[in-house]
Amino acid sequence: MTPRRTHEVPSTGSTIWTLAAITLKRLLRGKTLWIGVGLVAIPLAYAIVRQARHAPASADDLFAMAMLVLAVLPAMYVAASVGDDIENRTSTYLWSRAIPRWAVLAGKLAALAPVVIALMVGSWYATIQLGTGAPPSLPSLYGLAAGCIAAAVTAGGIATVVPKQGMVLTIAYLLADNAIGALPFTLAEVSITHHAKRLAHLEGGPLPIAAPLIGLAIIAGLWAVIGVVRLRRLET
Repeated sequence: MTPRRTHEVPSTGSTIWTLAAITLKRLLRGKTLWIGVGLVAIPLAYAIVRQARHAPASADDLFAMAMLVLAVLPAMYVAASVGDDIENRTSTYLWSRAIPRWAVLAGKLAALAPVVIALMVGSWYATIQLGTGAPPSLPSLYGLAAGCIAAAVTAGGIATVVPKQGMVLTIAYLLADNAIGALPFTLAEVSITHHAKRLAHLEGGPLPIAAPLIGLAIIAGLWAVIGVVRLRRLET
């Protein structure tokens, strides 16, 4: 007798990592990765020019430029990838399987958020090193990394709401976030930029890391919930 085959449902963890591997492979095969590399080189080029003119830029100015780049990078990687899959119905096959829909968003973030962090933090390290002659502070590194995670999750959430215009609206949202983060009153508390600066000790001086981390977690958490709820309501 022929042995009976059993089709086991993959675990949620293995599904997420499989989706992450596919997403990363797509990124490496396309041009988007190299466009991102060009974008993160802009602050570095600015720092080198200022250094050559014997007028080095301050860490605050360079961090502000980094946050402007961060307004584009998650939109170009995360929002575009999530939006394309929803618009092209690529996820329909996956949703017909016995896997949670949120695993699709988690897989995208597992692959693309580390890429955003690596590019941004690597650029920041090189920018400060060459622009000021000294390595960046540890708080500025983890402050920027935490901001990258929050921005990536936000981009994913926005793309589930408006898949077709997810990239453009994410850029608009994060640029507005930059402006709100510069405000000297309470409204800045809803800004990723504001909390990243506080973590980096570039706004208001050194302080316990709990408050800005909680602020970033709340912002990212709200967009993650929006993304999951939206995915559950999408038609297959």
